[in-house]
Order: sequence, then C-alpha cells, then structure tokens
Amino acid sequence: MILFSQPSEVWVDLKYRYKGEDFQFNLPLTLGVKFLDGVRLDFSFDDIDGGRRLKLVLEPLGTIRLESLVVTGNLPLGDDLKSVFVNGYQSRTGSRERSPGERISALNWPGRLLGMQLPGDDRFHHYTERKGCFHGYTYTYSRYPGALVFSGSLDEDSGFTIMSIDVRRELFAVRKDVEGLVLDSMRTMLDLVVLEGSEQAVFRQYRSLRGDKIRTGPRGVAWSTGRENRGSLDEVKIRRWLAGQRNAGIPLTSFVIDDGWQSHTGDWHLPASGFPSGMASLATEIRGSGYIPGIRFAPFLVGPESSIFRTRKEWLVRDSRKRIRAAKRSGRDGGLLFALDLGRDDVKDYLVQAMERFRDEWGFGLVRADDLYAAAVYPPEGKSRGEIMTEAMNLLFENKGDLLLEASGIPLGSAFGRTEYCRVAADTIPAWEDYFRRNIHGRERASTLNALRSTVGRRQLNGLFFSSSVDGFRLVDSGNSIEPSRRYTQLIVQYLLGTLITTADDIGSYTPEQRRLYESLFPVADPDIDSVVESRRTVTIRYAVGDREYICIANLAERHRPFMLPDGLWFGAAGLKRRPHHLIGGSPQMLRPGESRNYMKLRDDGSGDFAGSDGHLLPGCEISSISRRADGWRVEPAAGVSRSFRIWLHADGSVPPRINGKEAETVPGPAGMVFLSGAVTPDRTE
Repeated sequence: MILFSQPSEVWVDLKYRYKGEDFQFNLPLTLGVKFLDGVRLDFSFDDIDGGRRLKLVLEPLGTIRLESLVVTGNLPLGDDLKSVFVNGYQSRTGSRERSPGERISALNWPGRLLGMQLPGDDRFHHYTERKGCFHGYTYTYSRYPGALVFSGSLDEDSGFTIMSIDVRRELFAVRKDVEGLVLDSMRTMLDLVVLEGSEQAVFRQYRSLRGDKIRTGPRGVAWSTGRENRGSLDEVKIRRWLAGQRNAGIPLTSFVIDDGWQSHTGDWHLPASGFPSGMASLATEIRGSGYIPGIRFAPFLVGPESSIFRTRKEWLVRDSRKRIRAAKRSGRDGGLLFALDLGRDDVKDYLVQAMERFRDEWGFGLVRADDLYAAAVYPPEGKSRGEIMTEAMNLLFENKGDLLLEASGIPLGSAFGRTEYCRVAADTIPAWEDYFRRNIHGRERASTLNALRSTVGRRQLNGLFFSSSVDGFRLVDSGNSIEPSRRYTQLIVQYLLGTLITTADDIGSYTPEQRRLYESLFPVADPDIDSVVESRRTVTIRYAVGDREYICIANLAERHRPFMLPDGLWFGAAGLKRRPHHLIGGSPQMLRPGESRNYMKLRDDGSGDFAGSDGHLLPGCEISSISRRADGWRVEPAAGVSRSFRIWLHADGSVPPRINGKEAETVPGPAGMVFLSGAVTPDRTE
C-alpha cells in the first residue's frame, strides 16, 4: 500500500475539561489502551481486504467536555501523485480533484460582510491557505496512475471527520469536530478506513463497510417553480406551468413547488395569500397530471416575520453567549433567517407535524428539504455539529413515511442512508459563473460552473449512497447569459452524472430548437457510466446504454482545450446550434470554453443497422426497434416519443432504401461509407 506502507509515528492531540480542570495530551498513538486523567483511550486497527480500518474509542471515568481531537502523522505520498479530492463541508461547497500545487483559500472579508460564512466551515475551521494543503469532510482520496488511496469515515455521529493533507510536507491530520461535545459513557470517536484500489472498487467497499442501506429514488426529470419566482408565486401561475407540461405530454417524474408557497419561512402550516385553494388541491392536480407532487421545506430555518419568531422565540437556537444569531442571510424574509433549537421536544413535534401534513393532509409525494446545514450552525449545549446534524436527519427520515426525501444544503455524511435523493452541487444561476463571489473565495456560491465541477467530483456517490440530484438547467434565452454551447454542456453533464435533474424553464418561451432539445430528454435513459476522467478541466465520460457505446467530452476550463477522439467511426450527436454528423476518430479536435461533444460509437466495419439519430440527447434512446422488411426498413419509436426525428442507417443494399414506407435520402459518409436517412414520425393515434 502507498498509505501507511512505511513505519511512521502517529500522534494524537486530545483536549478536554474534566472536573473543572482543562487537560491536554499530545502523545504517540500506539495500539492498545492508554489511561489519562479522567478518560480511557483505546486505539486499534484491523487489516482488511485492500486496506486497514482504524478505530479510536474514549471511555470517560466521569463526565468530560471535549474541546478537540486530532490525529496527525507522516504520509509518504510518492512521486506519482496526480491529484487530491477533498469533499466540501456541505452539498453546495465546491468539491473536486485538485492538483498538488493548488490551494484552498478562506472566504475574504467582503464575503463575511455578506454572511457567506454561515453555510460554510469558515466559522470553525482554520484555512492554512498554503499550496498543497487541502482539507475535506467524511471522505477523501489521492489519485495515482491506475489506483486511488482512499480514506473514509465510517461514523460521523459523534462529530464531523475533517481530513487534511499537506502534500509538500507529506503530513496528514484527521480531526474530529467535537468542540463542546459532552461524554459520560464509552463512545467511538474515530472509525476510519483506508483503502487502495480502483475507483469503483474502493467506493463500493466503503459503502459496504459503512453498512448504509442503499436508498434511491426514481431516475427522471423534475420541474420546479424555481427560486426566481418565489417573490411572486401563486397557484394561478403554478396551474398554468403545470398545464404547459401536461398538454405537451412531457413525462416528468415530479413537479415541485419551490420556495415562496409558505406565508413566511418557518410557517409551514400556512400557505401564502396566493394559494386560496390550499396546497392539497395543487398536489391533487399535479398527481392527476401523472407527476409526483413535490414541495420545498427548509425545516430548521425561521424568518423574522414568521409567527414562530414573533410568538415562540424560545424555540430559536442561541449561540454560546445565549444570543439569537442568524443562521443564513437571505434576500427574502428581512434578509436574515434563524435556526430552530432541535434540543426541544416541542420543536421536534412541530417538524414532525409538518412532514405528516405534507404527506397525509396535503398529499405530496416528495419533500425537497433545503438548507439542512442550519441544524448545525449553533449546536445545542453538549452536542457537536455532527451529532446534532445526525439527529436532525434521523428526525426527518424516521417520520417521512412513504415520502421521497431530497436533501439539500447538507453535510453529505449525514445524508448517507437517510434520503432517497441528495443534492451534490451548488445552486445554478442564469450565468456561467459568479465572478465576484468566486474571487472572494465563496465556496458555497451559486454558480453553474461550480455546480458542474462538484457534480463531476462527487459522481461516485450516485446510486451507492443515494440518488444524486442537481439544481436546475436553463435552456431559455430570457434572463440567461449562458451561451447555447454551455447550456448544452450543463444539460449533458447533469443528465449523465445525476439521477434527478431539474429545470424551472417556462417551456412556452422556448424556441423550436430549445423545445426539441428539452423533449430529447425523454424517454429518460439510464446510462451505465464506465469511466470519468478529468484532465486540465476537460472531463471525458465513457458510458453505455444497452449495447451502444458513447463518449462525452466536456470542457469546463476558461480556455480552448484540444481533445483526441479515439480511433473508429463515430456519430456526433446534435446539440444546441450543433448539427449531427459522422466522422472518423484519431485526429485532434478543439473545444471552445464550456463546450461539450457527445458521440456514439459505430462499428468500424460498417456493419450493423443503426448509424445515428437526432431525437434523443443520447442517440438511439428514442428507438424501440429497427427491422428489415421486404419493402424497406421499419423503425419503431420508443414509448412516449411524441415528435418526429431523423435516423441514419447503414445502406447495405439488403432491402429497398425506404424507411417506414417512405423513400430515404442517400447521405455520403466518411471513408466512402453511405447512409440512408429519413424521418420517423410516431403514430399519435396510439
């Protein structure tokens, strides 16, 4: 193994308070039991297949209050380290592989004035800001040629596990975020696994060792009313948007009523004045349209105009000086939002009643639980951030019944095994990047580029720990500064690496080309991802659907990037402003900043029937069958396809050049090949 392959001294630094006195010990961490003042420390490890499992247990002799627990040591990295992945604090924190010469910078002072530190870890974690110094939460890995060295926490219940690496000094640190945690009985403080192997192997073994039950939601496309409409949301608009999707025959998975339906944040029992018919009637209409009705819920936040803030201030959590402090800054509800005290039974009862109301009284099938990090901003006395976050998620999970739960704005370790869907990236915006917030190092900033990079970075979690969901894509022109090629990039990357993708577009404002691309998402395909490789911010995704092989190359850099399409015959899929085409691989090509290309592999010998189509984002997924008949070719569209599309077939002369009874066009291809092309129109009478 690369990690722990050489003998190296490992130290533990423990600070705590016992019987009114402060104690600090910094000592070598050796196997076995150590007796300290008021506490017993037991360290052990087991060699497992492909790695090692390390466990540290504390047993207090009375009651102790922990201040910090850090394990440090030497980390021989070798000369062939390629990159280091660090998982950000919560869903919206930028998370990606970093080259050894990069750095992670703390939030600058303008961001603190804007309250951008509240959803992040700047409040409690010190950023060294040195090159090669990285830190992440719950899991991390170092990439080597052909293998990963992976470290992951198996237990976040006592506190978040923060794993740091100093590449230049070859040092590591594993810190448990346990400040303020009170112990009065034996407790596992650190349960860490270190694995080495292929990317797929280490993540599957990590999931197996954690023992979390795999909970996933159905793959599909959701439509959301969106954050942009929250200030003017009402039931008339929602019914109009719903009718637009229903009348167009769009087979959405779910239709979500986002922020703005409630009278004020925190008043989850009271819809805003624009909903006189009530939420139950909307949920019934959504379900009657064939969609799962969804509703947005920020369970742990309260606005200053809410009835809870005005009449139940004892429900609000307070900081260590007993002051009510903001947990989030928002453009709505007076600009400040406050967190509920989850140590109170009446607060828990209120949240349970809200979940029951959504499910049983109003009839919703999905709850989009947002800004969940708020539970841990000011943990109750005697609890750590990780402990209260675990308790908060258990509260939602254990009382959701048959609701589908989508967690957002959450430290990901607290979501494992407790939600069907989980956001894995930042919110998107109608622009490629928020350069101001990027330049002040806002790691949780809403940004389309930030979201895409985290979607790539956290791709391995999808289907193993939950179904990954991503924020909305935008194809519309109005209010959208993203150029068409980048809109296509956002769409294809999210479609391939996410399970639930969302849009808030008003399809009535689509151009014909945008409408066609939107409808090309259906029927929803389930690609089998073979590999994802990122090099110089160019992401190459190899995948398959059935027996068809594909490759997608996405340029997430701010400059042109060359790429080499592998040898062979390829069909280049259509995209916004890009026509479908055939080409031979093996020659260099160039991607503009933010541009993507998606290709389907054809047989090199020219055999096989299918040679491409333009009716689906992933060519061929709109086709049920292709057969040869005496009068020509017969192409059957897949169920749910409502628009005509063009198909290309190899012209081998075995049958007349006709497609579905009509004369086909003969199209010359590369290397002297000839294709037949024609339109396929679904039978709308079925």
